[in-house]
Amino acid sequence: MDSELEEQLRAAFRDKLRLLQAELHPARGRIVPARDAATLLPSTRVLLKRREVAAVEQELQNRREEFQQRMQRLAQRWQQLARRERQHRDAVLRFDSFLK
Repeated sequence: MDSELEEQLRAAFRDKLRLLQAELHPARGRIVPARDAATLLPSTRVLLKRREVAAVEQELQNRREEFQQRMQRLAQRWQQLARRERQHRDAVLRFDSFLK
């Protein structure tokens, strides 16, 4: 039984070591393991989540600004349309008065 348990542990560690070696990647001239939520400290996970939240908030802010700009352009187009409608209405009234 002990040898069976020992063999299972060796196989598990060997697999884990292969995974870690496969996940290593160069970053700024060093080898840094890929982020695995199960192996990170809670404080590190919190920092990563904060970074993720900041990135999402920035993207949301960008989209809000784009939306605001689109709404401003749309308001300008509505104003132009209303002005053109007034001009056409005035032209039709002048033409109608000319015909009478």
